[in-house]
Amino acid sequence: MSLRRVAAPLALAAWRATGFLRPNPPGAVRMLILHDVPRVQFPALAELIAGLQRNAGLITPAQAEARLGGHAPPDGKAPVLLTLDDGFLSNFLVAREILDPQGIKALFFVCPGLVDMKQADRIAAIGTNVFRGRRGAEGLDLMDWEQLKELAASGHEIGCHSARHVALAGLQAGVLEGEVGGAKARMAAVLGRVSSWFAFPFGDVASIDGAALGAIGRHFALCRSGVRGLAHAGSHPLALPAESVDLGAPPALRLLAAEGGMAPLYGGRLRRLEGMAP
Repeated sequence: MSLRRVAAPLALAAWRATGFLRPNPPGAVRMLILHDVPRVQFPALAELIAGLQRNAGLITPAQAEARLGGHAPPDGKAPVLLTLDDGFLSNFLVAREILDPQGIKALFFVCPGLVDMKQADRIAAIGTNVFRGRRGAEGLDLMDWEQLKELAASGHEIGCHSARHVALAGLQAGVLEGEVGGAKARMAAVLGRVSSWFAFPFGDVASIDGAALGAIGRHFALCRSGVRGLAHAGSHPLALPAESVDLGAPPALRLLAAEGGMAPLYGGRLRRLEGMAP
């Protein structure tokens, strides 16, 4: 039995037992990040959702936006918002087979420049842009516009994840505007509405800078990062933290990540991100 499989339940129990020492700030929202979810991981996702439903509960993107805007009762809770990055085709199946039957509405971040590509080019771009050349994209694809329209029609939110899924730090002004404002315009033209939500690719502090956050702020009200932490009404709206969850990890480790047990290790990175925000 691996060390993390043994240690995770102990760490989760300790984290929960000391929860009274960490009262949730007003408007708290725990945002979770998922990416491609192969069918073999559907049971793990369903189990995770059931655990979250029993504890904090799940909310819609609109409810999360209201809480972050200060429009939430002083309930001391930190409900969970599910977010799924990159627009993988598996996400459409997750929505249809797991989320919709339970009335759960999620936030899907997509890259319109990739969606617009021909399939062969799109699959190559997944390997190059999304996986940074570290692996291929065999067996993977992204949702098309019709599937995204179907998700939007059923109550899910379609946010922007840049045009082509490239790191935004250091981009020239014209290229940056295309990745942010151009992506927004393309999504509005196809989907008929503009989301308030943006998530910058890769989510780490090395992939973003002040100029990019400024560009995002000119087009979007909210920007979710990949830096761990608890978002709340006092968070900078362009530096919102979130928790990444590995569905291949042991169940207790999945819950530990989803409940914020790893966030204390990332406090310095979150402060750096907030320092960049205009």
